[in-house]
Amino acid sequence: MSDLQTIRERIYREEKIQEVLEALGCWAINTEQGGKLFVAGLPNGDNERSVQVKNTSSLTSNIRSKGITGSIFDVISYILYEAITEEEKKACLSKSKFWLCNELQYLEYIDEFYKLTAEKEKPQPNKWLHKLQKKRNKEDRQAVENTILSESVLDQYGNIPYKGWYDDGLSLSTQKLFGIGIDVRSERATFPVHNRDGQLIGVKGRYIGKDEVIKDKYKYIYIQPCNKSIEFYNLHRALPHIKSLNEAIIVEGAKTTWFLTQWGYKNCISIEGDSMSDEQIRILKELGIGIKFVFAYDKDKDPKFIVNEVSRLTGRIRYGIYDKENLLSDKDSPTDKGYKVWASLYENKYKVN
Repeated sequence: MSDLQTIRERIYREEKIQEVLEALGCWAINTEQGGKLFVAGLPNGDNERSVQVKNTSSLTSNIRSKGITGSIFDVISYILYEAITEEEKKACLSKSKFWLCNELQYLEYIDEFYKLTAEKEKPQPNKWLHKLQKKRNKEDRQAVENTILSESVLDQYGNIPYKGWYDDGLSLSTQKLFGIGIDVRSERATFPVHNRDGQLIGVKGRYIGKDEVIKDKYKYIYIQPCNKSIEFYNLHRALPHIKSLNEAIIVEGAKTTWFLTQWGYKNCISIEGDSMSDEQIRILKELGIGIKFVFAYDKDKDPKFIVNEVSRLTGRIRYGIYDKENLLSDKDSPTDKGYKVWASLYENKYKVN
């Protein structure tokens, strides 16, 4: 098994971590810490950050909800073969290696014939062209990855306003517009998630029960899972306003878009996280050269983080919102202290060069 590290290094070098997680059936695949960490939900789990893989050559990995630690091979062994103990993981290592190499077509690591032919492979003058086509094919797969759900899925949740959000100032009409409902079984206020074409792809739920552990660790989960990293929440509603105003406001969470819409800022979309994926960057760029982008992150993000994140959107007009006057507190979103505070933050936004 001396080639295990070689395989890990190749996966890292060829940027195939997401591809491996997709093949395992993981959901809500996303990156954090500026792309240094991949997070995802287990195929049958409800925690969208349970699986974590470091974006380094060692592919150090863990499954937080199951106490699994090690490398990408240990994640594979648990998901495919239910290996938990060190003995079980060791017994499954060969099978996990075979599955991974077969999935990625790294056949030289599992078959002597392919190993020999790979060593004798002649230089390919047009190798860059094949790489480009492969990248485009990957992007095409990502763009259609989310399964389209029937709108009848929403019948089980209804269109029922949540009093907690009403008390926060979110009107009944706004809650109706965004399809707020209730999932009695999981004690969650729900809202539908659509793709950029307005098709239903998922349902997200906010815990409204009294269990403090759930409230702290699993406040939001996807009841109907989808890959959030290839879409922006609310883009299908915001797009006409973005085009007419030549401006897009990008925030972290769905609730922020609801308040902004209620206050007349209908050109707002949500990352549903804090770090944008490469696909989300591509979506923003496709909106057009003349669009101004205003990034409004939560209070706990410092200027360096905001600048680093915003700078990934190259070749576009970019603004950041930062609470220099401490109008917000702790982890507040830009709308948590009401309209006047938001208006002040928006008015004093700064340009990112």
